[in-house]
Amino acid sequence: MNKITQSQAIGFFLILLPILSDTSHAEPPLRIVGSSAVFPFAATVAEHFSYKTHEPIPLIEAVGTGAGIKLFCGSLKGPDGVIASRPLTTREKEKCKENGISFEEFTIGQDGLVFIQNKQAQFFSLTLQDLDFALSEKIQQGKECHSNPYKTWNHIQSIFPSLPIRVLGPAPTSGTYDILVEKIIKSCGPFIRHDGAYIEAPANENLVVQKVLNTPDTIGIVTFSFYDQNRAHLQALPINSVPPSFDSIQDKTYPLSRPLYFYVKINELKLHPARHAYTLEFTSDEAIGEKGYLNEKGLIPLSAQEQKVMHDQASRLQTGEKS
Repeated sequence: MNKITQSQAIGFFLILLPILSDTSHAEPPLRIVGSSAVFPFAATVAEHFSYKTHEPIPLIEAVGTGAGIKLFCGSLKGPDGVIASRPLTTREKEKCKENGISFEEFTIGQDGLVFIQNKQAQFFSLTLQDLDFALSEKIQQGKECHSNPYKTWNHIQSIFPSLPIRVLGPAPTSGTYDILVEKIIKSCGPFIRHDGAYIEAPANENLVVQKVLNTPDTIGIVTFSFYDQNRAHLQALPINSVPPSFDSIQDKTYPLSRPLYFYVKINELKLHPARHAYTLEFTSDEAIGEKGYLNEKGLIPLSAQEQKVMHDQASRLQTGEKS
């Protein structure tokens, strides 16, 4: 077997050196964490981003809004972005600031919380006050707050079914839970009852749908996009006489409509060009516009004007300065 001379070995190493150098300095894939409701949209954007830029497909992790924000604000070396079904709280923003993290907030579309039931169940319409009475831990009676006495739906209104109140909904770690509390719990504090009438479901809407289909007396809470994909087997309960629909959520007349968010770190953005490129894709007309590819995934788009504002805001990030 022929021996490799010293000069040949050096030449071979010099050929490999640029490849080794590029590999050692290659930026790792983007990491985006957060809301399970926003997950399918962020994952689809990740595929389009990778196809267009030839960058590695970003890692998208559905860990819940609260847990995702905690990771995002916990360290500069943490996730590049967080997807959220609610805005950051003042305390969360302060935590980011304490850790030297600068970020930009983007609204990427609209969604709605939908109360679903089996099509074989008795149909009825709810108001936000009905839901307050059904789900609040405490109910105001006179000038005082007392433990929720309502056990059946017809106890709230006589025209409602004489069935036990049984609602399958998100856990407190979910941003959807926070929105639910914000919009429904009014009379006696921001707490949902925990006596069995409200059942915390895993962050898996398929399981919620299956439970509702198998137990007609159970009502489930899912995102509009998921209800829309399963409407052949489900019916949605109107809220304040407004049924959930594409139009009623987009124009915000449906009481349980909500915006969806994407936050991206902008620290030393020039050293992390993939962050900017992914944000541009996520806010593009092709993704979140009126005819964007995320429509097929169930995202209800912003108005054309709102979408343009978001994309222009993303475009200005190239300098690393907040808009």
